[in-house]
Amino acid sequence: MKFTVLVGLGLLGLASLGCGVTYPVGSIYSGTQIPHGMMRLEGAGAGKGGAKTGEACASGFIFNAIAIGDATLAAAKKAGGVTDVHSVEFGGTNILGLYTQGCTIVYGN
Repeated sequence: MKFTVLVGLGLLGLASLGCGVTYPVGSIYSGTQIPHGMMRLEGAGAGKGGAKTGEACASGFIFNAIAIGDATLAAAKKAGGVTDVHSVEFGGTNILGLYTQGCTIVYGN
């Protein structure tokens, strides 16, 4: 009986790892790309297009006990040589919480 309760609680805890965000996040594996909440002025303007793309990532290991990287908008702009931003997205990967990565992808000229 105790084993069944512990397994049930463990599964419930595992299932709740992806809760609390507006976009889907998997408990066991997650690989998503979503729009990024950036300042309106950064992407405002009529007819903006973009031939350049920049990406900046940060990674976490072992339930984010160790986290490294720079996933800022400024780092993504610098990586792609983008000065005029058209749009920004966020891509994320999570594998059992042991490895996570979040990337900011910027599009523009």
